[in-house]
Amino acid sequence: MSTIYAKSNPRESLLDHTENCLDVYDSLRKRMPFLEDVSGESDFFEHLFYAVVLHDFGKAATGFQKQLIENNRWGYRHEILSTGFVVTLQISDVAKQAIALAILTHHKDIDTLWEKYPCIPNNEVGYKEWQKHVDELTPNWDALMELQKQVSHWFNNRFPNASCLWTPVASPELLISGYREYLAPYKCDFEDGDLSSLHSTYGMLMRGCMIACDHLASADKNEEVHKALDNLKEKLTHHVKVKAEKRKKQFQGWEMFQKDAGETFGQLMLSAPTGSGKTEAALLWSDNNQSKTKGNRVFYVLPYTASINAMYDRLKELVSEDKIGMLHGKANYFVYKALADKEYNYQETVERVSEQQNLTKKICRPYKVLTPFQLLKAFFGIRGFEMQMAEMSQGLFIFDEIHAYDPHTTALILTMIKKLREDYNAKFCIMTATMPKFLKDMIHDAIGGFSTVDMETEDRDKFTRHRVKLLDGNIHDAIPKIKERLNKDDSVMVVCNTVKQAQDVFQELQHITDNAKLLHSRFILKDRERIEGELENANLLVGTQAVEVSLDIDFDCLFTEPAPIDALIQRFGRINRRRKKGICDVHICKVVGDNDKYIYSTDKVERTINAFTSVANDDLQESIIQSLIDEVYSEGYDEKEEAKYKKAKQLFERHLQDIVPFIEDSKGRTEFNELFKSVEVVPMKYEQEFSTEIEARRYYEARAYIAQISSNQCARLNKESKISENDRINQLFINVPYDENLGILLDEDNPNIF
Repeated sequence: MSTIYAKSNPRESLLDHTENCLDVYDSLRKRMPFLEDVSGESDFFEHLFYAVVLHDFGKAATGFQKQLIENNRWGYRHEILSTGFVVTLQISDVAKQAIALAILTHHKDIDTLWEKYPCIPNNEVGYKEWQKHVDELTPNWDALMELQKQVSHWFNNRFPNASCLWTPVASPELLISGYREYLAPYKCDFEDGDLSSLHSTYGMLMRGCMIACDHLASADKNEEVHKALDNLKEKLTHHVKVKAEKRKKQFQGWEMFQKDAGETFGQLMLSAPTGSGKTEAALLWSDNNQSKTKGNRVFYVLPYTASINAMYDRLKELVSEDKIGMLHGKANYFVYKALADKEYNYQETVERVSEQQNLTKKICRPYKVLTPFQLLKAFFGIRGFEMQMAEMSQGLFIFDEIHAYDPHTTALILTMIKKLREDYNAKFCIMTATMPKFLKDMIHDAIGGFSTVDMETEDRDKFTRHRVKLLDGNIHDAIPKIKERLNKDDSVMVVCNTVKQAQDVFQELQHITDNAKLLHSRFILKDRERIEGELENANLLVGTQAVEVSLDIDFDCLFTEPAPIDALIQRFGRINRRRKKGICDVHICKVVGDNDKYIYSTDKVERTINAFTSVANDDLQESIIQSLIDEVYSEGYDEKEEAKYKKAKQLFERHLQDIVPFIEDSKGRTEFNELFKSVEVVPMKYEQEFSTEIEARRYYEARAYIAQISSNQCARLNKESKISENDRINQLFINVPYDENLGILLDEDNPNIF
């Protein structure tokens, strides 16, 4: 009997690969038994079993075997042949179609198969092609028959109280065209609007889990579906104790709001000041909402790359590196930089990044830190979306800083949350230090109600650490006061609303102190990393919104341009962060910059100044911040914001109706990319360095020279002929000045900067 192979590098027999897939299947079934309930099909795991054991039988074709062994291109799809083996299943028509489609599409979706491998009517050339390749199974049929006989054995080991409903296929002539019998009807039903459970969660989970079993079994190390920590509460307690000892404090036990969060089952709105331990409270909530099998995936969702990187590093120590992953647009680069410090050569590092991030994108890891866009990707029908939906089933979602998104993105997030709650039984913990009441009400509607855990007023006021001072004039008028504080050896943070303003202010102040830093979004990655690493000892930091979140910095006082109250509260959070300096001043200029109207609502900024007028020069008690926010946002979104929200919500709801399993959305990637308003560019100053790294295939090193500008700025530079594109390496270069301490100077024309 000849050996039938499934993989070539490393070489693996079909028997071994199928058993490896079944190992993953077993871990999936053990960890996530609730998928059965979510799918709405009581025999879901039996159906998935048949798909897993039959999915690669078509690899027995001689053409496929030669492709593996002799590297001769076959030019056909093994899964089209594999689908024919469902012929002997004695099962309902719907289940049979689900199993067939899961097998048929475990590599390519229906539209791709329809376009490239048509074989529908008997007289079609494609149908004859299918018959020809079926005949290729004959030489290996005896070996395949031995494998077929294993199916009932595998089944009985997993379902001892049930009978196997599949029997071996006696000869190739008995195989059916699963393409004709199941693919074509499914596609036609979808196009006719005649939808069934196959077009919903049942089909979604069948394909998603089938792909997960195949992909994880094909990893270098046959990975299983990992469970969440058994002892998360104990590890959290130890973690907090150690943190307290470092600060020379004694751990007195969990705060009341943390206990309440840890005892809440179901949806939660958690409100407490920054630095009070909300992260620990949310993780306690996730632990309490885990199933007995510890199989629910936990998603920690943050709006900013810097926030995610910091939270990933923090949680990695807590839950272990193999159980947590990080996903955002630059995640691969930051994982590479972390690994590059270890004793690996470049190629070894790249391979480890690929291995680590591939597992993170799959259903393997129980904890993930990511942006909401990484979740939204699934709802645009982008390749792999069914596996992502399976992973999110009964998921535990922790959303931090959900108030930070614009109305358009907020509409997408809340629509997604509602879909996940209604169709996939997900649970949500929404964390906030400050959130307008109108947004809480919108979240309440999306989640379908929630328990509320608030820190008590008396405890909240222990976190009071700021005194608001309003300054007449703009940020440039405040320069003398800033210099005065610097001359007193105070560490000062200055926040501007635009990059141009920040660059101008920095150039006015940088010579006042020996350690001045500028931080904004228009630095290349390499310089931004360097600057962030040097902030700990900075006497002066001038920045934009980029400094509002996640940077572990603690300055003595703040000078800021006016902005909506929630943005200002975030800026305040970088001042006296550790509450060791008594009460510190936060100065707000009353006059806006020339271009601020394009960034913030003028009305919201005016309301914010008026709200702070009532508390100016007094200690800003933490307990009154919420009332100030509600005062500013008493009317919710303004007319323009409301229109954006409603339009995005309506379009997204309509879009979701067209997302069905087994068919990837051909426009999904483009539509998803349109959510991002920035463009990756390389300053012309670094064209040679970037190109050299690309030519050497050191792609991660090349990314160090990439910066971001807005799509509007990109369009303007293109109109001014200041952008060139290298089609061969698919990269935009901008012909504008760049300085390693100032960043991209879009509004400057100084050739000496180069």
